[in-house]
Amino acid sequence: MLRYLHIKNFALIDELELSFDQGFNVITGETGAGKSLLMQALELTVGSRATADLIRHDTSEAIVEAVFEVQDARITRLLEESGYSAEDELLVRRVVSQNGRGRVYLNGAVVTVAVLRQLGEQLIHIYGQHEQQTLLETEAALGLLDGVAGLGERGKEMLARHQTLHKSWARLQALTQGKEAARARRELLRFQAEEVKRAALHPGEEEQLRQEKTILLNAEKLARGAAAGEEVLVAGEEAISDRVGRLISRLRELARVDESLKDTVVLLSSGLAQIEEAALILRKYGERLHVNPERLEEIDTRLTLIARLKQKYGSSVEAVIAFQEAVEQELQQLEGGEETIAVLRQEVETAAEAAWAWARQLSQERQTAARTLEKKMIQELAGLGMKGATFRVQFETSEDVNGSASSEGPFQRNRQRLYDTGCDHVEFYLSANPGEPLLPLAQVASGGELSRLMLALKVLGTAADEAPTLIFDEVDAGIGGAVAEVVARRLKTLARHRQVLCITHLPQIAAFADHAYTVVKTLVKGRTISSAKKLTKNEQVQELARMLGGVEITTEARRHAKEMLEGARKT
Repeated sequence: MLRYLHIKNFALIDELELSFDQGFNVITGETGAGKSLLMQALELTVGSRATADLIRHDTSEAIVEAVFEVQDARITRLLEESGYSAEDELLVRRVVSQNGRGRVYLNGAVVTVAVLRQLGEQLIHIYGQHEQQTLLETEAALGLLDGVAGLGERGKEMLARHQTLHKSWARLQALTQGKEAARARRELLRFQAEEVKRAALHPGEEEQLRQEKTILLNAEKLARGAAAGEEVLVAGEEAISDRVGRLISRLRELARVDESLKDTVVLLSSGLAQIEEAALILRKYGERLHVNPERLEEIDTRLTLIARLKQKYGSSVEAVIAFQEAVEQELQQLEGGEETIAVLRQEVETAAEAAWAWARQLSQERQTAARTLEKKMIQELAGLGMKGATFRVQFETSEDVNGSASSEGPFQRNRQRLYDTGCDHVEFYLSANPGEPLLPLAQVASGGELSRLMLALKVLGTAADEAPTLIFDEVDAGIGGAVAEVVARRLKTLARHRQVLCITHLPQIAAFADHAYTVVKTLVKGRTISSAKKLTKNEQVQELARMLGGVEITTEARRHAKEMLEGARKT
């Protein structure tokens, strides 16, 4: 149950605090005063999306805090499963920042919006002022029926089974419908794999071939250079090796006189050995070099092949090799396609049987729930001033809805179509007055009748709705007079077992409040501020008089307001 609400720097609200109690809490105020801001703030405390435009001008962040009294084992269990401490009170703090990085806290611990949203579903249910318009949408009727009948979890299971079937069917279609394309693909892959395989490429091969070709093209030049080097080093008349040899002999004689020259002799002896080794290498290198036109032709042919493969399959030899590996892997998968198709067909059949079985069982439960709902709705509508009205939940087949049924694989059976909600198509019908025919709501229901229909559905839905706090945001739209008083009595009855918050413009409803609040808009130092407060008994009379009499509150309006409050209390 909601106990406390604190709002700061939120749109037109500078700062306000409100305490709430068990029973029927009614919030009033002139149009545009800021009642909708209270709803937006409460929605934030249960996980709605936060945007920076909610932050009051010239402030950096908006803050909404709510304290809930926790007496529900489901909420305690959910907190414990999420890793948070479960206490008798739960403090939710939502901070909305200009940079878009809002923060959420539960009893001081940081949580995600997803956790808050999951928890919020167990704390508060908010019924918006335009929600009755969904009654005119045929797609919404099934969801409302499931909500009233408490079939929400079974509907989730239906969605899961439909998704499983859809995925399996999509995979099978992708394989079977593309069978011809797959055969052509296999032939292309086989050709490509064989073409690259015959080439027998290896990494670095192109660079090696180009290097070898360069050497062969310059063989004579390289041979002459090697011979010239050998001559300079050891073969010529003034070869370096001879001159160094003579120098070493002379230094050895001098070293007998000065031993410090021995190190120089050692260095020169080592250098002479390296000179002779270099000359030997040059001679052998020159002997290997010779012009080989046949090898040049082989290299050119190989490089041409590599260039062609690179143009078709990759920018380098390594890329072509990688392409071959990928092609062989895909080919292996395609060649196992027939076996895969058989496995997928069985998978689709199993998923279809599971989905259809659940859909038919769910349909039977909906049919039973619909008959019960029809009886209860007639009673509720009579209590809401629509005595003699008849309400019906009409089930239609897929053929009735979409024309002649066509074969659509596992999703079509016996004139029925399988959706993610099951195989039912539901529409609400109404006869508002005795003797009038039953027709779809969109054809017969007025605004006031829609408001009462939605309220009746929500009242009946509370049997399945276990949230301790219910908030109605102007669900009384389109009604007035005696009907408004009937709606007020029904909300008051609902508040015996739940905390009910109701935003209203009607004094007939406000008179039944256990706890009354008002929202006002004022101008302070040139800035507009919305604020709210809980009303005393005298203030409640004053507010009712305002709602009855308009801008000027007369003695007659006050007297009428007192009579309405006394009449509501007696009731």
